Amino acid sequence: MSQRVFALLLVLAWLPSPAGAQSVPGEAGWLLPMPEVDADPAIPTLSQVVGHSWGADVSSASEIERYLSALAAAAPDRSRLVPYGRTIEKRGLAYLVITSPANLARLDEIRETNLRLADPRKISRDEARPLIESLPAILWMAYGVHGDEISSGDAAILTAYHLLADRREETRRLLDRVIVIIDPMQNPDGRDRFVNFHREGRGVEPDAEPLAAERVQRWATGRHNHYLFDMNRDWFLQTQSESRDKVAAYLRWQPHVLIDAHEMGSENEYYFDPPADPVLDLITPRQRAWFERFGKRQAGRFDALGFLYTSREQYDGFYPGYGTTWPTLHGAIGILWEQAGTRGLVVDREDEKKLYYHDGVRRHYVSGIATVETAAAGAREIVGDFYDYRASAVALGREGPVRDYLLLPGSTPTRAAGLADLLLRNGVEVRKLTAAVTVQARKNAEGSVKEWTAPAGSYHVTIAQPAGRLARSLLDPRFDMGEAFRKRQLDRKRRRLDDEIYDLTAWSLPLTHGVVSLAVEGPSELSSEPIEKAQPNGGVAGPDKARVGYLIHAEDDAAMLALAELIRAGFRVQVLDEAIRLGGVGFAKGTLLVRTTENPESLHDRIRELASRLGLSVVATDTGLVDGGTGLGGFQITWVKPPKVAMLVDRPASPFVGHSWYLFDQVWRYPATRVPGGAIADLDLTKYNVLVLPDGRYPGPLPDVFAERLKNWVRSGGTLILVKGAAAWGTEKSVGLLASKVVKKPIKAAAEPDSSAKPDGDKPGVSDEPRTNPDEESPDPVPGAFLRAEVYDDHFVTFGSPSEVFPLVNTDLVLTPLKPVAGRNLVNLADRDTLVSGFCWPQTLELMAGKPLVAYQALGKGHVVAFADDPNYRAMAPTTQRFFLNAVFFGPGH
Repeated sequence: MSQRVFALLLVLAWLPSPAGAQSVPGEAGWLLPMPEVDADPAIPTLSQVVGHSWGADVSSASEIERYLSALAAAAPDRSRLVPYGRTIEKRGLAYLVITSPANLARLDEIRETNLRLADPRKISRDEARPLIESLPAILWMAYGVHGDEISSGDAAILTAYHLLADRREETRRLLDRVIVIIDPMQNPDGRDRFVNFHREGRGVEPDAEPLAAERVQRWATGRHNHYLFDMNRDWFLQTQSESRDKVAAYLRWQPHVLIDAHEMGSENEYYFDPPADPVLDLITPRQRAWFERFGKRQAGRFDALGFLYTSREQYDGFYPGYGTTWPTLHGAIGILWEQAGTRGLVVDREDEKKLYYHDGVRRHYVSGIATVETAAAGAREIVGDFYDYRASAVALGREGPVRDYLLLPGSTPTRAAGLADLLLRNGVEVRKLTAAVTVQARKNAEGSVKEWTAPAGSYHVTIAQPAGRLARSLLDPRFDMGEAFRKRQLDRKRRRLDDEIYDLTAWSLPLTHGVVSLAVEGPSELSSEPIEKAQPNGGVAGPDKARVGYLIHAEDDAAMLALAELIRAGFRVQVLDEAIRLGGVGFAKGTLLVRTTENPESLHDRIRELASRLGLSVVATDTGLVDGGTGLGGFQITWVKPPKVAMLVDRPASPFVGHSWYLFDQVWRYPATRVPGGAIADLDLTKYNVLVLPDGRYPGPLPDVFAERLKNWVRSGGTLILVKGAAAWGTEKSVGLLASKVVKKPIKAAAEPDSSAKPDGDKPGVSDEPRTNPDEESPDPVPGAFLRAEVYDDHFVTFGSPSEVFPLVNTDLVLTPLKPVAGRNLVNLADRDTLVSGFCWPQTLELMAGKPLVAYQALGKGHVVAFADDPNYRAMAPTTQRFFLNAVFFGPGH
């Protein structure tokens, strides 16, 4: 058969059938898999294992897991199922390796050889050449990081079936040249949350209405994982166990290509890379050329089948925490797919077409086969380019603008250790200085090079390493989105059009952690040794058993972790409201005092165990006589009353309240009762002394009388924490919880479009229609930028904080400063040089300058602490988390 005739038959076979024929999804005639597949009957189909065919239903996590196991059992010579973790809800995480029998027989050898290539310092290009020529390309196909983007999971198992069942020689040849690793669902908890909801709400026949009950999800959607995190932003942050397990599995392979399969709105078609601007400048021209090459093959497949698609729109390559950019910074070719989603089996579109679930499964499946074909055809080049990328990263570190980073423990050794550990988990090599060194370097985001001394024990990250580009992406204070892109965004704002900024514009880990980093720009003699785990040196100075008590320094976050453990174990703890000196040692405000006379004998061993495990700096004292400041029995010492915390969840809260839930649950290890918004009006507030109202759209289901109940509760001694949207609600006259006002920006009419400017065209999720001028509107939100802020240190909320911090701001809320008679503005954005890193709209920056990010107001015996931005956003910034934690633990006793 000629290629032209075959292509015509393929198009005819795959053209959508009439609407009537598709009214019952799952009927014969879908032709899944591709009609040319010569299927081996020994390989089971999906319907034989779980009871429905591909795309006829949304497969649950357990059904996908069961089918993968059946495939692996049916083809043991060509596949291997590898578990790599478990979710919080105890669902399995696993990937299926598919390749030729010859490759599978030496799979471990291939993996280890590839890891040799991943470190070009240990193998020259000449030594690597025969390995490059013989190794298959390693293709990692990751699906469903957003659990309700459902077609990807079913497409993953259909792709696996195709590769294992097809007996044609061309498919067998593909598997000689490629090792395919299929991770069918990165977020099985979220997937099952959606599937269970969808099946509960579905009738005998699926409903195509976009607002049908089977489609419009509850407050906690399937997009997120158990703790309601967007795990497509978590690749380098690795706050979630699923992300940590996935990255560890990835680094055991160091794949050459990674596919990240998603869904977008139902009104769109299909997207695949090359990405839109901006693209991180650490991504090389050669990698960008591969984006083009893979996209061209996909386009050819789609054109033959009449599928519509787009590239270079909306989805950028800037933020390094995406499932495409992070692997690319390790040397892989990271490629994004986005299929129009149905959130069910069929949905009506605005163009009067119906979009079927099997349409999405089919397109992701076709993309998968096209990608395997491209990887197989270019296997030798792909492996060689992987080696060359990592070799060039080493060279760039030796000759580039930044040679080394030094991370100074300072007064926050556990933050520095946490940052070093995070880098290690990302596959970045970290060393530790064995001797102090003086270098010419830039500190954090400061502009000028100065002389700095880094003490022994500081962490050393050389950029001359295979993961050097990834290291720079995480440690450099700023990256440029490009002048043309910035100008286009400003012009769109001027014309009152949506901007095209997709995610954060800054993310530097030293700034989020509040750790001093030194960027060494020239060659330096640094004496350091490699480490596998960062552990701060904690200990207890002074007598073995203190007669009076133990003082725990406040500046390090380990003090707060210890406080949570001590309180939960029933120990009594005090906090110093004034700085003191004792035995020649200074103790800042916020220092914890654990008296021996108020606690059991077990205190001594518990303190030493905590100091060793958490890296605490503790001083044991036999005297209460101080050199300066209040005595250890003085008036400026407050009992830390054990917090009893309630936190609003569900509507009107944002699902991102899950970030705070995660911190309470997994990091701070302190209980917080989560109460749905629909039930909180009935909550007996007297059982709690801390109430967290997270960001959200208030008042929502809260009754009008709830605000008055809150005020009465605060007056009786409660600590109320208002975050972002809740803080804005608190300023309303009818609520009266915060004596501040929400700042609105002046209204300007939309400017006429520049007739000489090139039109942007339609973009998924980005409107080219001018927004209607309202009477008033919020400032344009800061798209994730580091701003400079000054800290008022005479307050329990700011205990342990330096006088200047660089919060990562991601808000449109601007509050007027509280007047002195009303309260205190505790963390204020600087009047000058406010923008430290990232992008911010000039008008927003002007409005925010001098305004509070954290404000405090006393009310009766209690406290109201307001945050203009979420301090726990993505659980990525210990700098701002500390303010929140202080409010929780120190509010009830003050």
